[in-house]
Amino acid sequence: MMQTLASRVAPHHPAAVRAQAGASSGRACIGGRGGIILRTAVLSCVRRVSSRGVAPAAAAARPGPPRAVSPSSVAEQPLSDTVYENTGQLQLLHETYTEGAEAWTGNEISDSPISTEQLIGSTPLLDLSAYSLNPTVKIMAKCEYLNPSGSIKDRIAQHIVTQAIASGNLRPGMTVVAATSGNTGAAIAMACALRGYDYIVITNEKTSKEKVDAMRAYGGEVVVSPSGVAPDHPDHYQNIENRLCAENPGTYYGVDQYNNPFNADAYFATLGPEIWRQSRGGVTHFVAGGSTGGTVTGTARFLKGVNPDIKAVMSDPVGSVFWDYFVNGVPEDEVVAGKGWETEGVGKDSIPGCLDINLVDGMVRGTDEEAFGMCREVASNDGLLIGGSSGLNLHASRVLSGEVADGSVIVTVLCDNGVKYLSKIYNNEWLESKGMSGAAEMNGAADAAALSAAGQAAGEIYWRPQLAECAKVAAAKVAAASAVEGDNLWSEASTESELQFLSKLAPKLVDYHRESIGGEARVHSRLQSPEELAKTFAAAGAPLGLAEGAEGVDMTTLTAAVQAVMDNSVRSSHPLFLNQLYSGVDPIALAGEWLASALNANVHTFEVAPVLTEIEKAVLAKTARMWLTPGSQGPAPAHDGLIVPGGSLANMYSLLLARDRIEPEARQAGSKMNLVAFCSEQSHYSYRKSAMTLGLGMDNMVTVACDESGAMLAEELEKAVILAKARGQVPFYVGTTAGSTVLGAFDDFDGCAGVCSAHDMWMHVDGAWGGAAALSPARRHHLKGFEKADSFCWNPHKMLGLPLQCSIFVTKQPGALAKANAAQADYLFQPDKNNAGADLGDRSIQCGRKADSLKIWLAWKHRGDTGWSDLVDRSFGLAEAVEGFVRAKAAEDGSFVLAAPAQCANVGFWYVPPRLRPFNPATATAQQLTEIGFVAPKLKDRMQRTGDAMIGFQPIDSMNLPNFFRLVLPNPRHLSQDMLRDMMARMDDLGKDL
Repeated sequence: MMQTLASRVAPHHPAAVRAQAGASSGRACIGGRGGIILRTAVLSCVRRVSSRGVAPAAAAARPGPPRAVSPSSVAEQPLSDTVYENTGQLQLLHETYTEGAEAWTGNEISDSPISTEQLIGSTPLLDLSAYSLNPTVKIMAKCEYLNPSGSIKDRIAQHIVTQAIASGNLRPGMTVVAATSGNTGAAIAMACALRGYDYIVITNEKTSKEKVDAMRAYGGEVVVSPSGVAPDHPDHYQNIENRLCAENPGTYYGVDQYNNPFNADAYFATLGPEIWRQSRGGVTHFVAGGSTGGTVTGTARFLKGVNPDIKAVMSDPVGSVFWDYFVNGVPEDEVVAGKGWETEGVGKDSIPGCLDINLVDGMVRGTDEEAFGMCREVASNDGLLIGGSSGLNLHASRVLSGEVADGSVIVTVLCDNGVKYLSKIYNNEWLESKGMSGAAEMNGAADAAALSAAGQAAGEIYWRPQLAECAKVAAAKVAAASAVEGDNLWSEASTESELQFLSKLAPKLVDYHRESIGGEARVHSRLQSPEELAKTFAAAGAPLGLAEGAEGVDMTTLTAAVQAVMDNSVRSSHPLFLNQLYSGVDPIALAGEWLASALNANVHTFEVAPVLTEIEKAVLAKTARMWLTPGSQGPAPAHDGLIVPGGSLANMYSLLLARDRIEPEARQAGSKMNLVAFCSEQSHYSYRKSAMTLGLGMDNMVTVACDESGAMLAEELEKAVILAKARGQVPFYVGTTAGSTVLGAFDDFDGCAGVCSAHDMWMHVDGAWGGAAALSPARRHHLKGFEKADSFCWNPHKMLGLPLQCSIFVTKQPGALAKANAAQADYLFQPDKNNAGADLGDRSIQCGRKADSLKIWLAWKHRGDTGWSDLVDRSFGLAEAVEGFVRAKAAEDGSFVLAAPAQCANVGFWYVPPRLRPFNPATATAQQLTEIGFVAPKLKDRMQRTGDAMIGFQPIDSMNLPNFFRLVLPNPRHLSQDMLRDMMARMDDLGKDL
């Protein structure tokens, strides 16, 4: 059998005692450097705890008292073979501490009498897993309060005094002096009493009366110094020890527990091996507070020696300097203690020499109230009276249990007995006097799950950065392995819960739409800044931020999040949402949107989206007929096309095809030609952005002058083309507009087509807004000549009110899209698969494409051509009606003045406050124009804050038009002339004092 650590009886001890220790107890005396009068570190082991299980809900529900394994209850077991794989530190320990020794045999404690010293160490390991936040994580605690003086400090007191005697530093007749927060003082007093030495212990006023009395009880002197003084103050208890020893050389021996290397050695020799042995090598985390730093340093040194993966975690009270030193990197000579803490025997106002911070992997910070509350909880639930530092250790262990991996085993220490704090921790009046009445309320039995839910076990925890990263990697590997287990990633119950969530959500969304189109709700729920929105969502229990490592929320929280989104969003389906070129949502098309999302098909290949591919082709064919052969019952004219994500992308496709037509080599080698393109000065900005994206450069998208209505002048286009050619450029493209964004203007398509034909340029019509006029026989005349273009696009999500986004691009050139864009990805577009020719994906610059065609197809089936025609006529007609209202008010009282007549479904006007009336833009002074420009932003702000209509505004500098209201009327199916007239009356009421 391997040699084990045992106690050595001091040479000066009475012979009878030495004989008893060496013979009657069945032990051999061990000499050498490690002459420690301690019970052996070879202990019986606790049963390995299961990685599964449920933490008991409360003390009343526990099947029995806390479990402990002591040497007398279980036969000694040798260390397992796995202990010795990495045992350099352990081997060194045996070589050092068993020098010249014989192994002892038999039970640890015989039936024969033993000495006081032999009561030190080998404390039981208590199972306190009921306090774990994770039922698979165990919390074990060493019962150090069972040492004879009532604390863990008996270990270091015996070792330090023994070493001092052995080295000759402590001789008969000398006095032992020790600065202490209480427990070391009692332990030193006991050690001196056993050896016949006088002692002086210096503590401070924070130390409990019980501990002060205990230090006196052994017959020595106790000095109580002021509490809270600076570390360099002469009245600091450590400085008093130093001063007494300096003044009495050769007479006083200073223990200097904060810097004495034998402090950590004692734990390395005893506590570390005991924990390893009792946990059967299963310990994964060791938790201990720091005052001298000896416990965490010595124990961690041993445990890491036998298993480098074991993590040492310090518990630290708020106010102690260890947190700043370890977490914030404050230098040792610059740390400053915060407000004083009441927990005794833990925390420090300076960095002790015993502490090896490099052995500490993490730190948990707790308050006095958390520490004392834990003490009271343990007393009430488990019948154990423990001290404040023990409460802090257990609190830290609880916090840690919620952070570590499943199956972890946390071992901590219960440093001393609560009997030493009856006048403080266990005295409600004292707690209340210190503002910690919450600690007293922890008397009741509370289960870990409830505490976790209430946040009562929350604490600050910090890991070394490199350790935290390693832990993340390890956890990720475990999670990755776990993810492939079982039939389903998530349980059937979880899936059913999610489906129920959808079932309940659908009616809420329908009700939300019904409320919106009813017009009674506010357009804008509440005008808020980004910061205010963040606070609103946090208050609703659904923070906007997505925190790192956040756990998933339950369906109740998710429902609250959905409600918060609806409650704080703009109701774009409100009849008075007139701010953008989209409004409302067609219910049938919305059903198509939901269906497309439920199908979740990608319209890149026919084989994965056969129906949706053919539906898209049908919509493109219908658009080609609408554009080129309206009313025709025959087959669609030759065309190519795509449903694309927005009009901006549609315009870019036209530019791509135009470049490919004139310079096909650019697909491979890049453009070598000095190309130039043209668009109107009132066109959408996407023309210039497309030129930038395609590498043409925005300077090479030349803007052309417009007439007073905002339509591009064909003669100005001709001039610009000729000028570009004179500069050596190659004109290749003209982007025209059907329904400009601000004024609703339609370009002269016949005139522009003539210029394009003369100079061999591609002509495109951006009908994103006004292209819907093609659906109305009464409004189609605005598009006269647009059929002469090479390509055309329109956005049903604008005037028709389809859910965003739905944009259609078509060209007269069959095969042009695939020719310009195909990359022939062989994993998608295999020529030898079924129906390979039906694929649409290689026409696109995208890979994934949503089935947006389903929305327009389903709605068109329901509305028919007549339904869309009526909707377009209503849009145009209401804009004309508003123009009439404005002209009437201008004549009546001058409150409204026309800025731009109705074109497409746009109309522009100024509201004129009484002080600025009359206002005539043709004769207005610069000052009047400036002042009228301030009105629209201010009036819109008031309208938003009251939840009234939302209307956009903007200036047109090129036309000398200051800020005016741009009223647009997309999808006005729930909007009437009366509603618009009433809105204008409210605008007058809100703006009269501007």
